[in-house]
Amino acid sequence: MIRKATNADIGKIAMFLEHHIDTSMFLMANLMAFGTEDTEHPHGTRYFLRETGDGVNGVFGATNNGFLLIQMPRLTNAEAQFYAAMMQGYTMAGMTGDDEQVSMVLDALPLPEDAWAVNDGQALFALDLADLPDGIAGPVRASEDSDLPLLIDWVTHYLTETQTGDPAKAAAQAQAFIDQRQPYLLIEDGQPVAMAALNARVGDTVQVGGVFVPKPLRGQGRAGRMVAGHLAELADEGDTRALLFAASDDAARAYRKIGFQRVGTYRVAMLREPVTLGNPR
Repeated sequence: MIRKATNADIGKIAMFLEHHIDTSMFLMANLMAFGTEDTEHPHGTRYFLRETGDGVNGVFGATNNGFLLIQMPRLTNAEAQFYAAMMQGYTMAGMTGDDEQVSMVLDALPLPEDAWAVNDGQALFALDLADLPDGIAGPVRASEDSDLPLLIDWVTHYLTETQTGDPAKAAAQAQAFIDQRQPYLLIEDGQPVAMAALNARVGDTVQVGGVFVPKPLRGQGRAGRMVAGHLAELADEGDTRALLFAASDDAARAYRKIGFQRVGTYRVAMLREPVTLGNPR
């Protein structure tokens, strides 16, 4: 049975997602922040539940700003077709989640291959912060108002390189990124040389994102020192576990050096332009 969730379902949804948190951070963070009935905030999400006599065993989400989110273990092609049909009329910007599940739903959607700016399965990594190696964390600090011009430039380059932003709206998207995520900076000789931020936080688990090192400064371990320094600060604040996904082999190597272990594959799919969905394939 599939039905739309209400706020009365928040507890049972959270209980289910906690068992799959590595690939459910956005689903869970949106649920905790906005419940199931927020229609105004961009991250407000409609939740659809798959239930049996044993309770909730799948969750499908659609955010107000056009992102589909999924946690549907043992998803079948027939189910993927059903969710694709259910989303007719929805204006979609992208989809993220477990690689296999997202791929099955995307295959059912009536979208051409060239519609995607990015559609990649990325290595998903996890780290217990108690296992963060000693001596690797770089000196970091929270960004300040005086850093804004630099951050606008860096975030614009980050969004362009990762193909997760719209070049025509780069400045506005960079400002929104900074406002929402409040990046941290790695400092060398008094100057910022790298940045990182959080995509989401659920309980004492964080998902790291927005890791960026300017091109002239790459290849010298700064990404790893940036993330390690940020995580060391978060560990002092009580966080215990970190997740991130790596878009390249170089990034994956940097994260392994600071203790991250691969735990799966996470798909990030972003359309070049939002599309109002029609009939599924």
